[in-house]
Amino acid sequence: MGLFNLWGKSINVERDREGVFTYSFLENGGFSNSKNYLNTSLTNPVLLAIIALRSKIYSQMKITHLDPSGNPIENSDIIKLFRQPNYFQSQQDFLFQQMWFLSATGTNLTYRINALSQAKSLYNLIPSEIKLHDTQKLKKFISTKKDIAAYEEQSITYTLDEEKINIKLKDIIPTYDLANGLTTNSLMSSTSRLSGIAKTIENIDENLLSKNVNLKMSQKYLVASEGDGNQAQIQDGDRNDIIRKIGSKSVLITNQLVKAQHLVSDMKKLFLDEQFSHDALTCLLAFDMNRDILNYFSNGASTHENQSQGFINWIQNSIQNDADNTMNSFASSFGLIDSNESLKASFDHLPVMQLVMKSKIETLQLYINTLVDYPIETKIKLIEEFKETLGL
Repeated sequence: MGLFNLWGKSINVERDREGVFTYSFLENGGFSNSKNYLNTSLTNPVLLAIIALRSKIYSQMKITHLDPSGNPIENSDIIKLFRQPNYFQSQQDFLFQQMWFLSATGTNLTYRINALSQAKSLYNLIPSEIKLHDTQKLKKFISTKKDIAAYEEQSITYTLDEEKINIKLKDIIPTYDLANGLTTNSLMSSTSRLSGIAKTIENIDENLLSKNVNLKMSQKYLVASEGDGNQAQIQDGDRNDIIRKIGSKSVLITNQLVKAQHLVSDMKKLFLDEQFSHDALTCLLAFDMNRDILNYFSNGASTHENQSQGFINWIQNSIQNDADNTMNSFASSFGLIDSNESLKASFDHLPVMQLVMKSKIETLQLYINTLVDYPIETKIKLIEEFKETLGL
């Protein structure tokens, strides 16, 4: 078994007892290959577009700190921390980076720097610089506060500008894209979605390489003689006239009859664009998207209505779930759950989500019209209950 680099891609090579070689791309190995995953997400055009859009929308969440009654807490120190989690990043930068790491490697570890038991700074750790050591190994089930305290005293090692820093697990806030514990020894990491579409990612890279090579070859010609060698010779005067009319001396003129044709005569017959579109769709589906959200297809383009509804469904069923998971993780780390407080992420302020609000208001109005014969007290009660159901 071994790794070698081919055109910037890491390929895993294995040979069986019969001497047969097998090759695989982006084999999953947790944090050991996170650098490969991260580099691929930044260099593959399909993944780049998918993860950039996912991270951009996710980073626009509105965070609210709620008291035990579900009311917003004004001037919350936690909300202030999110607005500027560290010296270098804004809230949007921080969340964008977190989602990128989640999308590419499956796991994000946030380092919480405390002062007087209060979080003062938050940093997302670059996955490829993390060494988990034995934190993935669990010798017994953790069930008591003593077990938790002992487990959280373990450390991971993080490389910062070639300096090794030991960080205790109690100062780490982990978030997972899919879920941790899906594979053996994955307590502190999650499987990357890229592992499931590794072959498709490789197909896209090969497709682009093939297209690039064929485009270069299309500038070249294959020339073959069709004469028998007995044709009349071109005189110097005729040769000069040809050069003068063409306006260039960068031309070869022969006395023989020749036939010239492109080395690549019809790129459509290669069906590269169709293959690219199908592979792009596979990647989109792996990230809860479809062609209504990100269109890589020259034909069958989505209507504006389908795009809007597809985008709304994606936010409600995918992005919102990711945001809720993150808020629960941070609320737990900040001790809010113990005090019955919570953090809420919302995307209702986004322009596209105003269509949802409009639909809710129209639904409420239709409902109110059905209550025309009810007593006023009953009507008010039913309307308030229905508004709560609609989330208004």
